[in-house]
Amino acid sequence: MLPQMSGNTSLVPGPDYSLTLHVLESKNVSPPQGSSSTVWLVLFFLVIFLSVVVNTVYVATLLCRRNLTLTHLILCFFFFINLVDYGLLMFEFSLSPSNQFPYSEGSCSFYQFLLQGSPLFSSGTLLLLVYLAYSSLSQPSQSTSLPKLFVFLFLFVFSQSILSIPSILYSRLAVYPSTARYCVMDLSSLSDWAGMDTGRQHAVTAIFFLIYKSVLTYWLPLALVIFPILRMVKMVNTMADNQFTISLTFAVTISFLVFNLPLATIVLLRQLITTLSIPVSSTTTWIIHVLHSLFLLISFFFHIFRPLVCLVLDQDNLPNLCRRKYRRVEKLGEETDQV
Repeated sequence: MLPQMSGNTSLVPGPDYSLTLHVLESKNVSPPQGSSSTVWLVLFFLVIFLSVVVNTVYVATLLCRRNLTLTHLILCFFFFINLVDYGLLMFEFSLSPSNQFPYSEGSCSFYQFLLQGSPLFSSGTLLLLVYLAYSSLSQPSQSTSLPKLFVFLFLFVFSQSILSIPSILYSRLAVYPSTARYCVMDLSSLSDWAGMDTGRQHAVTAIFFLIYKSVLTYWLPLALVIFPILRMVKMVNTMADNQFTISLTFAVTISFLVFNLPLATIVLLRQLITTLSIPVSSTTTWIIHVLHSLFLLISFFFHIFRPLVCLVLDQDNLPNLCRRKYRRVEKLGEETDQV
């Protein structure tokens, strides 16, 4: 929702901070602001629709393959994470226009667990994709054994779940005198434990969002994948890339970094301003909110570009899908002739 442009304001996340903070329409917005929110909703739903269609086609082509690799399975897991994001958006759109939370405390904890954990799983899946491709490049004669893979996946899920625990511990329902209920992240107890001033309690929450929404989800993965990507770029379209594992990994990683760079940057800037208590005007706040919505929309284009680039690079997929359909028609024709 777009703030009123008057006086000075801050970028402290409000009680209704969520994925749709700057998309959902407020009860008190003026008609132009309401129309603007409607435009955002239409744009997001259009991108989600295209993403579901393209990813469904890609998954269908993978089901027709006889030689599925771990890279293909990880790419399918990306789609599962995207569906979780879309489910969160749909849930938030179903709330009241002021984004009040009418459910229980346990539902709030589970909601925050998904909300904060989904970006972590996305960046962790990217690291897993790059690791498997780099390990196959380093040891081409050794294939990853199934037990070793399950152990690695268990450690991956376990570590991601551990990182998501703070979202459960510090999520709560904030009830205001007007009986409005919001599901929020409240880390004020940590600021009290650290002996911070009352006016600086919001800085702890801002640091949490800085780490979980920017550092762990983008900047740290960027630092970890630079060296493997620089080495893999020399092996694209070579004999070591006979199953397009390196090409797919390189293309997906670069697209992830490109489409998520604006969002990670604006989140970093916003939370640094909040942490350092830098005064900003309402106009600046409005601009940052709009950019946040725009960059979030741009990051969703990765959900569309990823399966498209995989379909283009892995050219065995579409012929397999067409061949399978042709075999079904041919088999049906033979059964008709026998009758």
